[in-house]
Amino acid sequence: MSRLIPVNGDVMDQDAFAVIKDYLDQGKAFEVKFDGDQPVVDEAKGITKVSISKDELKGAKIRKGGKRKVPEAQKSIITSAAEAFLKNRVGFKVTFGPNESTIRFDLDHYIRLVHDKDDKSPDRCLVVGFKSMDEHPIALIKERLSIYPNVKLLSQTR
Repeated sequence: MSRLIPVNGDVMDQDAFAVIKDYLDQGKAFEVKFDGDQPVVDEAKGITKVSISKDELKGAKIRKGGKRKVPEAQKSIITSAAEAFLKNRVGFKVTFGPNESTIRFDLDHYIRLVHDKDDKSPDRCLVVGFKSMDEHPIALIKERLSIYPNVKLLSQTR
């Protein structure tokens, strides 16, 4: 279910931000794209690499992406990052794993936030695919990532 936010200006960003907060509260992965200047917030979909017939699926266990409890520390980072990205018209996708969240810009550029078992202590942050923390769009949230005691920047070497 795609949600196009049809209002102009800051009200549009606030509506999109409310939809993002709703997805976070539900623990569902989501994606933000831009149709011109209007943000489109949608449930994130996985990647299908091959087509599989119904006969091939018989007997296979199918796991559906569902709700996860997102740690509060990760929620605060994601909400503040989403606010900055909406203001600057940066498309992104947020997915959740066990005790981790990923903010993805494309296949090679993403931020992975990892927390220990307890909800309050951030463990580490991996910034992948960027040459420096001053590169766009990381520079928009660089200060927000400073709550992590262990921020690693992993870039490709060519």
